Amino acid sequence: MQQLYYELSVLSKAVHFKNLSAAALHVGLSQPQLSRIIAKIEDELKIVLLDRSAKRKSGWTGVAFQLAEIFEKSIRRLELEMQGISNNQMVAELHIGTLEGLSDFALKTCRLCFEEVGVKKITLDIFDLNELEANFLSGNLDLIFTSKTPGRQKFKYLEELGFQKLEKIESNTNFAVLSTFEYGRANKKELEDYPHLFVSNSLAMRKSWLENHGGTGHVPTEAKKGRAKDAEPVLMIGSELLSPVLWENITAAIER
Repeated sequence: MQQLYYELSVLSKAVHFKNLSAAALHVGLSQPQLSRIIAKIEDELKIVLLDRSAKRKSGWTGVAFQLAEIFEKSIRRLELEMQGISNNQMVAELHIGTLEGLSDFALKTCRLCFEEVGVKKITLDIFDLNELEANFLSGNLDLIFTSKTPGRQKFKYLEELGFQKLEKIESNTNFAVLSTFEYGRANKKELEDYPHLFVSNSLAMRKSWLENHGGTGHVPTEAKKGRAKDAEPVLMIGSELLSPVLWENITAAIER
């Protein structure tokens, strides 16, 4: 049997909603994506999780609720065991992801984790928003710095650190300058008004293009502490498997 941790974590959230379509609205996945995940679990474990007798309102079977409960109990047990270890031992490694525009917050947190929390090794990677969310929800990142919560679920470890505004640049109407996330969300008909599209997941590249060649696009201002109207929040979100003690130590170090 292949490892199904991510798929089971999705199922454990999805069963709280009455059917597949309702669940898809709240777990941060499209209905086809969620359907494929459920089908994978069913195929691997040779069980039925959805009663598909009514095509548009497929409901969860009793087995689905049982499996979700088993998974949640195992996760709680794992968290307790990890907490017991972390209370007495130095944290060996953290994998952190950040949006490029929030790198200053991420770097400061890395330094605090080394100097005040006692972390041995930190890997810090920059992603665009889509990649950041996908890697975090897949369990590949322990900590992320972002302006939006991945999906629609509530997170156990979430701290609002500050704010960041988006500045609109309109120096040249020949070029639309977009992040890969913005391009994916853009109205394609509106983009037809531009002769050229410059799309990059690098904020530095987009800023350089706007400075040297001009264009129309948005770039984030410097992130600051506090709150402001019409601004994006700066969020630090931790994985559900992160030790509660470690999260408390990190947030305490940042607040000092």
